[in-house]
Amino acid sequence: MAGETNLSGVAIIGHRALRQVAALVGLYDDATGAGDGGEPGDDHDREPGRMPHDGSDHITRVAWRPSADPLYTSRMKSLSFLLVTLVACAGTPESVSQPAAPAGPGSAAPSKPTASGDVSFEVPPLEIKGVVHEPEALGRPGMPLVEAKKKTTIEKQRQLVGATRDPVQKQAQAAVLATMLYLDAKSNKANEKVLLTEARQVLRDVAQQAGDKAVDEITLRLLGSYELLLEDYVAAEKAWQALIDKDPKDKETPYHRAYLVYALLRQFKNAEALTVASADKLDPAQPELAYVTAWAKLRTGDPQGGWQALSVAAKGWDKAQGGNRDELEDDLFLFAARAGVPTDQAQSVLMGFGKTKLAQYELLAKLGALGYGVAGRWSDGVAMLDKAVEVAGDAVPPSDRVVIRYSQADYIVCLDKPEAAAAYAKQALDALASCGAKCTDKDNTVQRLYNMGRLFHNLYATANDRRYYQPAHDLYAWTIPLLNDPSARGDAIKVSDILEKTLKNTRVGTGTHDKGTLGALLNRHGNEVQACYEAVLGANPKLGGSITLRLESDATGAIKGAATEPKAGATELSAVAGCVEQQAKQWKLPKRGMPGTTRIKMSYNLAPKK
Repeated sequence: MAGETNLSGVAIIGHRALRQVAALVGLYDDATGAGDGGEPGDDHDREPGRMPHDGSDHITRVAWRPSADPLYTSRMKSLSFLLVTLVACAGTPESVSQPAAPAGPGSAAPSKPTASGDVSFEVPPLEIKGVVHEPEALGRPGMPLVEAKKKTTIEKQRQLVGATRDPVQKQAQAAVLATMLYLDAKSNKANEKVLLTEARQVLRDVAQQAGDKAVDEITLRLLGSYELLLEDYVAAEKAWQALIDKDPKDKETPYHRAYLVYALLRQFKNAEALTVASADKLDPAQPELAYVTAWAKLRTGDPQGGWQALSVAAKGWDKAQGGNRDELEDDLFLFAARAGVPTDQAQSVLMGFGKTKLAQYELLAKLGALGYGVAGRWSDGVAMLDKAVEVAGDAVPPSDRVVIRYSQADYIVCLDKPEAAAAYAKQALDALASCGAKCTDKDNTVQRLYNMGRLFHNLYATANDRRYYQPAHDLYAWTIPLLNDPSARGDAIKVSDILEKTLKNTRVGTGTHDKGTLGALLNRHGNEVQACYEAVLGANPKLGGSITLRLESDATGAIKGAATEPKAGATELSAVAGCVEQQAKQWKLPKRGMPGTTRIKMSYNLAPKK
C-alpha cells in the first residue's frame, strides 16, 4: 500500500520531490473570501480538475491567491453608524458643568498663585486606552488543497499516512489527509480547531521525519499556511523561511516572503521584518509584499515610507487580495493620519481607489473621521469632510450630512475657533430639519449641540473671552426650542438668561482660567495623546504607564511652555511623552481678561486596550 499511488496527476508549484513520482496528487486552491468565479466573501471551493494548468511545472500566483471581482461595491450604509461614536475630540456632552457666574477676580479660585492674577491647578487624570494595530488586511495565504484520485475516508487516509514509509509518498499522502481535515473543518465548526490542529500536526510530523533536505516545498507551503491559520507565528516564520531557502529564485518567492514578514510582524520583530521585506523592490504586482513592507516601515519609525509602500500595495490589491478590501481601506485611513501625509496626497490615492463619485465620497468622509478625526488631526479632518461633501454634492445622504457637520463643529472646538464651530453646528441643525424620519438620533444631536453652547458659555463666563459669547448665545437660540423635554427646556432657558446677565455684568480686566472648564476643554485633546501612544505600541504592545504634562500659558491663551515626565526621548514612554509635548505646544486656551500666567498639570494613564 505504501508504494501504491491512487491519486490524480496535476503538477504542483515548485514540488521537485513529488515530481519524482509519476502521478501523485490533484491540487487546487482555497483562499479566504473568494472561490472560483465567486464574489468576494463567497466561501466555496474549486472542484478537483478546475485548476487552470498548462502542463508546466508551475502554477501561477493568481491560482494560489484569492480571486475577486474588482468592481467597487459600496459597504457604506450610513456614516452615522461609524461617525457618531467618533465625532467628539474626546469630550463627552455630559461632562459640561453648570454655567459659571459672571467673570470676576474670584471666579477661578486659583491654588497657590505666584503673582497677582496667576493661577495653578491640576486636572484629574485621563485614562487612555491604546489600540495595538495589526496588519489585518493581508489575511491568510490561499490554501493549497490536495485530493486523492479515489474516494476515501479520513480514517483510511490516517492509516495510509501511518503505513507509508517512503518520504516522498508519505508527504504526498499527508497533504491529502491535511486537505480532507481542512475541508471537514469548514463544515464542522464545533470541531474546527481540533481538525485543523490535527492537519498541522500531520504535516509537522512528516516534515520532521523527512528532514531539512528531504522535506518538499508543498509540505512547507501547506505547513506555513496552517501555522498562520492557527496563529502560531513562531512556527510560521520557520516554515516560510524554510520554503524560501528551498528555492530563493522561485517566481513565488516574493509572495512567500510577504508571509514570512507577516509572521515576523505578528511577533513584533519589526526590524527583522523590515530587513526581510527590503530584499525586493516595491511593485504593485506584488501587493502582499508591499503591504507588509508598509507595516514594517511604520513600526520602525518611517511612517512616510510606510504610506508610500501602502500606496503601491493599493494599486494591485483588487487582483490579489480584493476580498480584504475593507481592511485595506482602514489601513489607508490609519497610515494617512498617523504618517503626517499631506491631505492632497491622501486624497489622490483614495480618489483612485474609488470607482464612482459616491465611493470616493465614502472614502474621503471616512478618512476625515476614521483617519484624521481619530488621530486628532482636527483641521485636516474638517477639510477632508468638506471635500467629501463637495465630491458627492446633493448625493450626500441626509443623515450623513448631519453627522458630518456635527463632527466638523466638534473638531473645531479643539482649534479655539468658536465662531467656526457654531457655523458648522448651524449646518448640522439645518440638515437635521430636512432629514425627516431618516435621522433617528435627533434628540441626541440637539442635546450635544446645546451642550457645546454650555461649554462656550462657561469659557466666556470664567475667562471673559468675548469670542465665546456670541457662539454660546446662538447655540442656545438654535437648540433650546428643539429640546423635547419641557423640564429640560425650562432649565435651558434659565441658563440662557444667565448668559445674558453675564454679558451685562462682566467688567473689563476680569476673568481667568477655571480648573473645571479648562479640564473639559483640554481633555478633548485625548485623541492626540492616544495617537502618540499607539505609535509606540507598534514597537512594544505591552507598554503602559503614566505621563505627566505641565503647561504654561499667558493671558492670550497661547501655550508658552510644555514639559513632560518622563522627559522626551526616543523609545518607550519617553517617545510617547515627546510626541505629547509637541502636540500640546499647538493647543490653545481661551484668552483671559485678567493679566497673569496659567500653570496646568495634567496626567495620562496609558494602557493597551484588551
